[in-house]
Amino acid sequence: MEESAKRRRVCENDGTSRGASSTHASTEGQEVAASLGHDYEVFLSFRGPDTRAGFADFLYTSMIDMGIRAYKDDEDLRTGEEFGPALLQAIEQSRISIPIFSKGYASSVWCLKELVKMVECRKTKGQKIMPIFYDVAPAEVRYQTGGYKEAFDLHKNKNRHDEGTMRKWKAALEEVSFLNGRELSNMHNRKEGEFARKVSHEVLRELKKRYLAISKHLVSADNHVDAIMEMIGAGTSEMRIIGIHGMGGIGKTTIAKLIYNKLSHDFEHCCFLRDVRETSKSKNIQWLQNQLVSDILKTKCIDIEDIDEGTQIIEEVV
Repeated sequence: MEESAKRRRVCENDGTSRGASSTHASTEGQEVAASLGHDYEVFLSFRGPDTRAGFADFLYTSMIDMGIRAYKDDEDLRTGEEFGPALLQAIEQSRISIPIFSKGYASSVWCLKELVKMVECRKTKGQKIMPIFYDVAPAEVRYQTGGYKEAFDLHKNKNRHDEGTMRKWKAALEEVSFLNGRELSNMHNRKEGEFARKVSHEVLRELKKRYLAISKHLVSADNHVDAIMEMIGAGTSEMRIIGIHGMGGIGKTTIAKLIYNKLSHDFEHCCFLRDVRETSKSKNIQWLQNQLVSDILKTKCIDIEDIDEGTQIIEEVV
């Protein structure tokens, strides 16, 4: 047992980029950005007076330094209460939206409109929402208590928004409050700059993991993808094993990537092992086991030298 423990070395990646230069991180981000082909990858939604000069700026700057194309909505640049085309486009194009729930978030009509649009894009485009509870608990957002209740009372008293609109706002707040997010309010001696860097690393890993680069010049792939998605079934919780077969060079791997990109946002952990047969010839099964466990555990490196040991680890973590 001790010998096995010595053989297996797990290097934790806590998002602080130990031993990695900022240039390397930026290059990774730029590669992700280029492969997606969108103007923006991340949309930041926040109430300016609460976080503009502090946490929101830390997070935006950190992501830009890593090469992540982030859109920072700024209330100072708005005119009126109607969504502008640029704002709508930024939300729709982004792969990830990050609402920063502060005490005054619900008092901003713009923030509430943005949140409704995020939820819509999550349902129609598979966009991921990563909420940050800056100085409020998820329950306050979910049930609209405290400052959130006061904000909706104010919206109602102003009589500028109908009940249907406010129901949409409340439903969006409730839905997003249940998503897996980060609670900065619970951190003791919190260091907002360090927290922003950790969130940025999570975003970078999410962008790299979730979407595989695919050629823009595809022929007759949609029909195959639709047929496989029908086999898998919508909303199923059962395991599915789908085989894609045919001669070499007809696009089997490309179809597998398209399926992966469609499904990966529904899972907290996922892994794409490509060219398994060729890889196992040039390397070994343990290398594939290492890759699988590393992706699932979100670790920097795993050293497995024995196939049986790797099988046992996979059974424990997958």
